[in-house]
Amino acid sequence: MQEVRFTIRKRAFPSEGRVRLNVAHLPGLGIHDGDHVDLVNEATQKVITTTVIADTMVPEGQIRVSAEDLEVLGLLDGGEILVRKTPPLDEKLKKAAADAGKTISKGVENLDGAVRKTAGDVKTGAEKTADSLRTEAKKASDTLGKAASSTADTVKKTVKKATGPKDDL
Repeated sequence: MQEVRFTIRKRAFPSEGRVRLNVAHLPGLGIHDGDHVDLVNEATQKVITTTVIADTMVPEGQIRVSAEDLEVLGLLDGGEILVRKTPPLDEKLKKAAADAGKTISKGVENLDGAVRKTAGDVKTGAEKTADSLRTEAKKASDTLGKAASSTADTVKKTVKKATGPKDDL
């Protein structure tokens, strides 16, 4: 698609959404009077679509743009702007769909990676927790066993004292 840089001149009369361009530039852009062009601020990547009005009074190399459109683009009178033929709607839709597909694909990849990492973290945490529970259960079991054994010994001694040395338990 053909692109041409022009020097911007602010239009004397407000006419948002329309630009005036010398008729000599139309074939180079592949457009006709009344067609649409995209005005691109290359520094900010802001783009607006406008209707072209062919005008022999506009000097070659210049484009007349409304103050409102200049403000939207963030450009000043005397600056430069890139002008290109607006692609047909079906091309714009195809590009938008392709861009959306790429964005969704990247998002899915990022989400997949995050889910895998989280699953790994959960598994690791569960394993650590299980190990910790086993260790603590073993300690508790050992402590309980010792306490039970000690209590049994104490009960035996107490019963022997109470019943005398001849009774065997």
